[in-house]
Formats: sequence, structure tokens, C-alpha cells
Amino acid sequence: MLFLPLLDSDWKLIKPGSNKYRLSLNGLLILSIAGLAVFKPDYANYALASLIFTALPEEWFFRAYFLSRLESIIRQPLYANLLTSCLFALLHIPTQGWFGLAVFFPSLLYGWLYQQNRDLILVILLHCLSNLVFVLFIRPGLF
Repeated sequence: MLFLPLLDSDWKLIKPGSNKYRLSLNGLLILSIAGLAVFKPDYANYALASLIFTALPEEWFFRAYFLSRLESIIRQPLYANLLTSCLFALLHIPTQGWFGLAVFFPSLLYGWLYQQNRDLILVILLHCLSNLVFVLFIRPGLF
């Protein structure tokens, strides 16, 4: 699934437009991830693994490729984001059980942010930070 964008000759990665706040926001997300990794050094490896093996490939496929292709096909950004988020959530069920459906809501946010500025780095960093916050602070209270 992750290599599908490379095989699709009609798809091109959309580069973000100029935004004076992009560098500041991405820097803030990087500092937040690094700060949490320093705050909880046992989770530094998790933060790096989440960035490389989870956030990057999922956002590469679901936002940069799938959402963009759906937008070009159905020409309705809201519906494209809803369908992408549904698929994103459904594909989390095998690893997280029915609780995986809860990722639908963060997925809507990632999709909306991507649609607003086409900044793939932003959604990758936000996804990584969300995973880290969930593992450090939310999951221990749930299970």
C-alpha cells in the first residue's frame, strides 16, 4: 500500500505554498516531541520509531496520496477527508481492536490541516506527537 503512490504515474506530491508560520509551527512540534522524549527518556526510542515507522508512512499514504487522489476524483474536500478518515480508522482495527476506530477524529484533523496547506511534514509531526501523548498520558489511564 505504501508503494502505490510511486506506481501511480498520474499522482504528484503537492508541495506546500509559502507560509511564514510553517517553519515556526514545525519547529514547535519538533521541540514538543523532543521535550516529551527528554521528559520520559524511556520513550525516546518510541518517539523515533513512531515518527519513522508509523507517522511518516501513514501520512505519506493517507494524506499525501489517498486524500489527494480522492479530492481529484470526487471534487469534494469534505467527503474526501471523511472517506480517508474512515479507511484510516478501519485499518487500525486489526492492531487496536474496536478502540482503533477512535483514530477517526484525529484523522479528520490531519486531513483538514493537510487540505489547508499541503504541508506533509506538519501532519507527520503532529501525528507523531499525538501518538507520543497518547502512549505517555492517555493509554495508562485507559488500560
